Amino acid sequence: MAAQPTPSFMTADEFIRVYGGDDDDRHELIDGIVCEPPLNGYSHDRAKNNLKELFDQAGVAGHECKCWIEHSFRLSNSSVMTPDVSIIRMERLENRTGNSATPGAPEIPLEVAISDQPWALQGKISAYIANGAHAVCCAYPNLRKVVVYTAHEWRELSGDQKLEFPALLPGVSILISDIFKGV
Repeated sequence: MAAQPTPSFMTADEFIRVYGGDDDDRHELIDGIVCEPPLNGYSHDRAKNNLKELFDQAGVAGHECKCWIEHSFRLSNSSVMTPDVSIIRMERLENRTGNSATPGAPEIPLEVAISDQPWALQGKISAYIANGAHAVCCAYPNLRKVVVYTAHEWRELSGDQKLEFPALLPGVSILISDIFKGV
């Protein structure tokens, strides 16, 4: 079933009060609209786990970063989102306790897009960029492509091309075809 927005707008504080205590809750707040992403299937989860494993193997930790699956971020007073995979600087996680969302956008949020609503995916991309993400990646398993968005451009990668972020993660390189192995 497709995700349907609720008709009323919420602030991040209201959203966290209503949805923040449930670890199994999959809701996100995108520009004040509550969205329940579609259920994940095998292809989605395989691509998501491949991304995490590939970034870990490529050495993101050597750049003082962590690769996390489904960590929540409070981007603004109207957006609280949980990317499928995120690259985040370890210094941002220091002294954090409890179960609250991390303030700001991850350095690189990665979304695996299979059955996402276009308005929700575009809203997430825009919010991540507006709140300081270095880049946003959308992996499309059905197309075997990754689209990388920055504040100034976007690029589409496939096959033997490499996913790289030399300014943030010099030397870290992931073959696009590896992201979709087993999918």
